[in-house]
Amino acid sequence: MSEIQLKAINTDVVDIEVQESDNVSREIETIVVKDQLSYERIANIRKVSNNKAKELDAQRKEITVPLDEAKKRIMTLFKKPVGIYRNILSICDKKMITYTEIQEKKRKEEQDKLDRLAEKKRLEAEAKAEKAREEGKEDKAERYEEKAAEVMAPIAAPRVEKAEGVSYIERWNGEVIDKSILPREYMIPDQSKINKVISATKGTLPIPGVKINKTRTVSTRA
Repeated sequence: MSEIQLKAINTDVVDIEVQESDNVSREIETIVVKDQLSYERIANIRKVSNNKAKELDAQRKEITVPLDEAKKRIMTLFKKPVGIYRNILSICDKKMITYTEIQEKKRKEEQDKLDRLAEKKRLEAEAKAEKAREEGKEDKAERYEEKAAEVMAPIAAPRVEKAEGVSYIERWNGEVIDKSILPREYMIPDQSKINKVISATKGTLPIPGVKINKTRTVSTRA
């Protein structure tokens, strides 16, 4: 029997770092950069904090790499049987949907036939009413008109009984076949392409309808 084992994780060191980082965070909020000295103080805090973040991230990876490897092994372990069952589901779904669609088509054909028969009876009754009225038989004409109004096609019964625990979900989607006539509100700008062009040209190439912004970030060496 194979096993996947994981070591216990001591969180005390991280709890201490949380407290220290919180203290530095409160300290940095109180510093006002107003001269070179305060500027360099902020820069030094940033450098130390950057190194601390890297050290803690390295420690995190020492813990998470084995976890990731264990997760990978677990995923591999379950992948085959889960995949087989999902393939079974796919085959079942295809067969069930194909069958129900065929039966629904037959039901609609039966309903169309019933509708045509009902329409035929209604037209016959209306024709008899019209003939009776032409002959001056108003009461008879009204009776035929009432019969015509009462003619309704029976509803064709479903040809597939619902299986216990089975239901069907209908999802609708659209396929764009002609972008040239697509309404403007359905068009999505390619933000990634826009950003790449602006970055490559350093904002010197204007793009109609686009406001170019620039942000700066700080980088320090260890």
